[in-house]
Amino acid sequence: MSGLVDTLRDRRLEVWEKAKEVAQRAADEKRNMSGEESRQWDELSAELSKLDETIQSTLKGELRAKDATDAVARLEGKPVELAGIPAGPGPDYNQEFRKLARREIQNIDLRLPTNIEQRTLLDSNVPLPTSFVGQLYRVLIDTSTIRQTNPSVFTTSSGEPMVIPRSTAYGTAKWTAEGGTISASDPTVSGVTLNAYKVGVIVQISHELMDDEGFDVGGFIASQAGMLIGVAVDTAYVSGTGTTQPTGFLGAATAAVTAATGTGSLLGLPTSGAITGADVLVELYHSIIPQYRPRASWVMHDATVKVVRKLKDTTGQYIWQPALVAGQPDTLLGRPVYPDPHMPQVTAASQSVIAFGDFRGFFIRDVTPLRFERSDEFAFGTDLVSFRALYRTDSALADTSSIKTYANAAS
Repeated sequence: MSGLVDTLRDRRLEVWEKAKEVAQRAADEKRNMSGEESRQWDELSAELSKLDETIQSTLKGELRAKDATDAVARLEGKPVELAGIPAGPGPDYNQEFRKLARREIQNIDLRLPTNIEQRTLLDSNVPLPTSFVGQLYRVLIDTSTIRQTNPSVFTTSSGEPMVIPRSTAYGTAKWTAEGGTISASDPTVSGVTLNAYKVGVIVQISHELMDDEGFDVGGFIASQAGMLIGVAVDTAYVSGTGTTQPTGFLGAATAAVTAATGTGSLLGLPTSGAITGADVLVELYHSIIPQYRPRASWVMHDATVKVVRKLKDTTGQYIWQPALVAGQPDTLLGRPVYPDPHMPQVTAASQSVIAFGDFRGFFIRDVTPLRFERSDEFAFGTDLVSFRALYRTDSALADTSSIKTYANAAS
């Protein structure tokens, strides 16, 4: 925040104090404001409004300027200040891996933001730092479909249980006559607990490759560890049991549309019954409230995608719309589609095979730092160097109204 905003706020406080003096004088004397006092009050009120507009405009301008500066810095490869991560060069992980390769150190801690942070992950086209942790996190996001759907992500520096409050039922506002009593209407508040479950992977490299100056050790480990951890966590984010692993959203989400027995749903979408074909998707789309739809996404297995891509509307037009920009997801009924290999296939009986909703209601917790350790003894007999990556995370569907599913019939 600039000194200009501070100056404007100081001036606003002065104007407000003057306005209070005018109003207080009349109140103390138990009379209405005089003509002169009314004029002063109106002028001071107008100045307050003008100062509020100027302050808001200045803050927005500063934010736009910072966004532009950060964008240029990313393009130039310069450090950018993020929430919880001060701007600066930070650790040189490539140098750290060289030290690890020379056995000067035995482990590396890869730090993520150290404060509790809620953020929305962007799609895979958003530039990330080219450092080791940036490469690993990019691969993890690309591998984990659920992390691409813009869930709410919290990052903490310790792993004790974290309780996040949530409202499961809202209060209501009441119309009241003049002088009438406004009755209380309290929301129902509960909490969702996010733990820190550990997932690990061991990546092995031969001593010959370690000694090869042209081999990118950091890039290889980042790619392998990010991919393998990404597969494991995405499976848990979809259908995890919550026991020694994250809780998946699929078990907590409500089936808004369920196919009837004998309607052909095990071969694709129902071909008979009350709701068939593309109408199933329309029903599912409208099963969540309008406020969720502008940020909602579809998640389904690729085999289900194959079935849905063939659906047409009453005019013979495909309802599936391919992305116009490379790297962006295709859309269905105007919302992005994310194929996920860990969702049940369209032929799975009594399973939720399509999910639709605003995944901001799905909470993911990351615990930093990621641990990387080296061992020359683990695979001594095969002359391999072992690198172990350990990552802690958890998840839970906090808002069960935000995501709904379509479920297949039992037969």
